[in-house]
Amino acid sequence: MIFLDLLFPPKTTCIICKTAIKTGYLCDKCKSTLKFIEGNRCNICGKPIDYEGTCPDCLEHGHEFKQNISPFEYDGVVKDLIGRFKYFKERELAPFFADYMADAVKKMDWPIDVIVPVPLHKIRLDERGYNQSELLARELSYRLNIFMSKALRRVRNTTTQTALHKEERIDNVKGAFKVTYKDTIVGKNALLVDDVLTTGATLDECAKVLKENWAKEVYVATVATGKNM
Repeated sequence: MIFLDLLFPPKTTCIICKTAIKTGYLCDKCKSTLKFIEGNRCNICGKPIDYEGTCPDCLEHGHEFKQNISPFEYDGVVKDLIGRFKYFKERELAPFFADYMADAVKKMDWPIDVIVPVPLHKIRLDERGYNQSELLARELSYRLNIFMSKALRRVRNTTTQTALHKEERIDNVKGAFKVTYKDTIVGKNALLVDDVLTTGATLDECAKVLKENWAKEVYVATVATGKNM
């Protein structure tokens, strides 16, 4: 235990307000500000909806993946934390997010055989220093005791999706991914991991490529999604 404490020192301050805490990542006050997706959610994309079933967008367009699960709405505190995690090198947020993601995945009871992170292009990876989706996937691998494979490679450095409309996002990621380590996904159910589900264009392209290379079924876990994404 002493050795583990040296490697992974106990959290002593809230990751949001920096108030001293005994255990965990958040003080009680900040924890109460997290916006969980509770109640009804689309049974495909996982976005919160006001009824049971499938949202209009999924009914009209569908997705290449079978289902997504996100513990949080992409709003407020969670949105800020994801920004810090993704762009400001706060890698310690990975285990915090993964705790909630793992609980959500367990409740879905999916038959997952392998975990696959959405990859960054080498240029973007060199700029950022790490792939936030891979950090999440590794943490999920530990918690779910499921092998993680870097089975996808981004072969084209695409424009950031943030400012693009849905159709532009779809075109932007076409042909951007290829499979490596094919033997790790053939005939297996894959859990594709990313930070946020917006339109789902990137996740669809990744799922499509995995299935074209004989992955059996593709499920998705993300930190957050929202009604208007």
